[in-house]
Amino acid sequence: MAKALVHETDKMVKDGRDQAEGHDVFASASFTLGSVDFPVTHIAPDIDPCRTDLSYFRASIGDFEPLQRGRFAVVKKIASGINGDVLKCIWQRNDSETQCVAVKKLRNSCLSHWSGADPNERKIHFNLSAKEPGSEDSLTEIGVLTYLRSQPERPPYLVQMLGVYADHSFTWLVSEFADGGDLFELVASESLSETQVRRFTWQLLQAVVYLHRHNIGHRDISLENILIKDGIAQLMDFGSAVQTCSTSGVPLRYFRSVGKDNNRAPEVYVPKTAKIKAVAPPALAPDRVALVRLQGWYVCEVRFPEEAKPGQPCVVDVWGYRVTPADVFSSGVCLFTMACNCPPWERAQPKDPSFSFVCDRGDTGIMELMQYWDKTLLGPESTKMLNEMLRLDSSQRPSAVECLMNPWFADLEPEETT
Repeated sequence: MAKALVHETDKMVKDGRDQAEGHDVFASASFTLGSVDFPVTHIAPDIDPCRTDLSYFRASIGDFEPLQRGRFAVVKKIASGINGDVLKCIWQRNDSETQCVAVKKLRNSCLSHWSGADPNERKIHFNLSAKEPGSEDSLTEIGVLTYLRSQPERPPYLVQMLGVYADHSFTWLVSEFADGGDLFELVASESLSETQVRRFTWQLLQAVVYLHRHNIGHRDISLENILIKDGIAQLMDFGSAVQTCSTSGVPLRYFRSVGKDNNRAPEVYVPKTAKIKAVAPPALAPDRVALVRLQGWYVCEVRFPEEAKPGQPCVVDVWGYRVTPADVFSSGVCLFTMACNCPPWERAQPKDPSFSFVCDRGDTGIMELMQYWDKTLLGPESTKMLNEMLRLDSSQRPSAVECLMNPWFADLEPEETT
């Protein structure tokens, strides 16, 4: 990681560290690890939030245009990816014009990795699927980008795909070239002004709102996945994207820990067992889902049975996480990192000293962490929003739409749509 973004755990107050390492600051709940499948309390299939389909957005490699030789002249290699290299190229278009573009040159052998895999993420997570595919699916990315490209009022805050071409070995995913690199590189090289932080955060939230309105959850929001093109932040990399809701409008729940370590929401770290023992809280929401704070590494969302009684232990279903509040949390980490030139923690888990420090102090935790690290504080409106975005309980976080209603953004205007 760039020197400017080195995590500042060594500056954590001693009391906070001792408390986190000496005993867990969260209430305990026992659980048993294992891969044994326990049936989930019966829910009708059309409203079962754990009935997910990871293939929902996936494109078909047979639909891509054939690659014509001589169309792309490689300028340089930008990066190496899981499924292939990212290249800067000069594209000879059909209209005889040339254009500087970014190309993901994807190995076709990697695109077929999902063949035969169960699309239900709960089954994959609990080792109930015969095949466990990777968490980044290039065909899903292409499917999402193809859908976004077809929308007439797409905002400029999402990377634009220009085409997809394939030969017998590779698939070429062609996008606009970002002249400003990614936001991680920018933050690593300089301290952003509050004006820049505000504008980039607003642009990111505009992208998240648009995705969520179109039933798309990103799951990998980070500074590395935000490009800067002509001064505008553009969210990219949709390989982990999923539906936010079922076709009947039920918020879906996912189980795998995807995305960058710094940016994952705490509930995204899901135990590898289908059921645990937990004590029922004094009151339960109508869906009987609650946050359980476990000793060790997990802050887990579970579903209590109908017969659960307040203050009594019972066996509960591990209930994964909703992607929209997880995206908001990841966006909050991006805001903190831009404002402070470092992430707030290594992982949002109880044993991380910084995360434990913040959780211990409730809605003042983020502000106190920034004060201790001697970081330039944001104004009261933006600090309040950041605290809310990074709340431990996902049900208490604002939506991306609600974040945009913060007075901090009152005088910002959108750029021209494409």
